[in-house]
Amino acid sequence: MNDVLIMGAGLAGLTAAWQAALRGKKVQIAAKGWGTTHWHAGCVDVLGYHPVDASTAVDNPRTALTQLIADQPQHPYALAGLDQIEEALTALQTLCAEAGYPLHGSLDKNWQLPTAVGSMRPTCLAPSTMIAGDLTQKESPMLLIGFEDYRDFYPSLAADNLRQLGIDATGAKIRLATIEDANFMTPIKLAQLMDSDPNLRLQLARAIQAKLGDAKRVGLPAILGVRHSIAIHKELEERLGVPVFEIPSLPPSVPGIRLHHILFTAIQQAGGRVYDGMEGIGSHKEGNVITAVLTEAAGRTRTQRAHTYVLATGGILGGGIVTKPDSTAREVVFDLPLEVPGKQHEWFRREFLNKDGHPIYDVGVQVNEAFQPVQGENGTAVALYQNLYAIGNTLAHSEAIRQRAYEGVALVTGYKVGKEC
Repeated sequence: MNDVLIMGAGLAGLTAAWQAALRGKKVQIAAKGWGTTHWHAGCVDVLGYHPVDASTAVDNPRTALTQLIADQPQHPYALAGLDQIEEALTALQTLCAEAGYPLHGSLDKNWQLPTAVGSMRPTCLAPSTMIAGDLTQKESPMLLIGFEDYRDFYPSLAADNLRQLGIDATGAKIRLATIEDANFMTPIKLAQLMDSDPNLRLQLARAIQAKLGDAKRVGLPAILGVRHSIAIHKELEERLGVPVFEIPSLPPSVPGIRLHHILFTAIQQAGGRVYDGMEGIGSHKEGNVITAVLTEAAGRTRTQRAHTYVLATGGILGGGIVTKPDSTAREVVFDLPLEVPGKQHEWFRREFLNKDGHPIYDVGVQVNEAFQPVQGENGTAVALYQNLYAIGNTLAHSEAIRQRAYEGVALVTGYKVGKEC
């Protein structure tokens, strides 16, 4: 029997498994599929906006976190504490540095990086392949490069919007025969070709050089290899003679997959096991103890037993919480209680990008300081099960997407529970 069974393989679940396995626990992850690492930017957003409706981004996350913890004592960051936040970031940076893929940054300063549509994205930790795109360097004109017949990045659109922010940016498309010869080119396929084909990398450098002009740095969609991105990035900078940076574009996220590989490898090296294609569909309980989880894979239901269970299936977006026509919501594995805001017609606001967000995304599992699911009011809340923990964006009291805290909440809560459960 496993010591720890983790349901979910996003950043929270992977981090918890990594930390528990490092401490000698027999750990297994069971997941329906890979989590948000595969569709987020491959950075660690700790806190981009506070208050959540602020018109300007957070410059110093440490200062903003101190205020958030005071303002929102039930927020996952408040439950974890500032020391745990910093410890989790340092641990991930150490792991990535040892893997040859350093993440740069600290709680004292957010990077301001460009998005694929030319807006600004505040983030705390970013890989070497992205940081030359920092938008505070307004004196350094940038050239954004896209590819003909590649539909996941439009450089002129991004450059036009960056100019509205006061950034000297131009966009251009180049032709690469390898892409033109393919019927359909995804970011992962292109990144894999960059890994394996030196001639493609030479073609890329020559095509960019012809467009370079007076640009002092070059931005590309995030396709500079899956396995060898740091070496490819360095090679391209040496050929061009200017800094190069990647811009995350449409999923699947190549930088996110790089982080996934690093964590997946660390778990396996520590003796943990990760299974995807194994969906949690229910559980068995005796009093206040979880005795088993039911999983389904390839049409077959299995009973999984462990001493400790960790819920990391995500919220509404991750499929860990589902809604029902009667204006209720259900957590799918352990049937944990949820508070739902109003009736179904009140869950969404009329505008998709409404500045106040959508109430349905506030639904989550309420936990105590140990991240055990609880029921009751703050002063009288009691843990529902003594061997169950919940982490990541399954949790209530966090507007992680609007706060630009998605990866930070996942990392910090996964780290704390994996270390202590």
